[in-house]
Amino acid sequence: PPPLHAPRALPALARGLFFRRPGRFCRMAPALALAAVALLAACATPRERCILAAEANLRAIDAQIADHETALARGYRVIPATEPRTILRICAWPREPVLFCTEHTPGQRETRVSVDAEVEEARLAQLRKERARMVVQTADRIAACPA
Repeated sequence: PPPLHAPRALPALARGLFFRRPGRFCRMAPALALAAVALLAACATPRERCILAAEANLRAIDAQIADHETALARGYRVIPATEPRTILRICAWPREPVLFCTEHTPGQRETRVSVDAEVEEARLAQLRKERARMVVQTADRIAACPA
């Protein structure tokens, strides 16, 4: 059947890909959108790629500082853990009316671990000193990037 609501100006292939039903895209539309985004992301100039690479260590230190500040403000750190879980389901079999089935799946659990405020503050001070040193190095690396 011909596609519904397809503009006549589009080629037949495009009408078939995107306008199969009113209000619904076909299965290829998300893949095509993802490919377009990846293509645009690859269009960064060499200078932009150089700047992103130069700032990578600084971003990592900023993330560590934020993590330690959050843990210090809360008084505890959240540690994710994977634990096995057993799920009990009702299963129907061909010759028996009802059976219980078990299914073993990994589950996520978060554990709160209290932090030592003095240790966290010392580590935070060390990270801030390292960040100040890294800012200078990052500025030098950015200045060395091609124009």
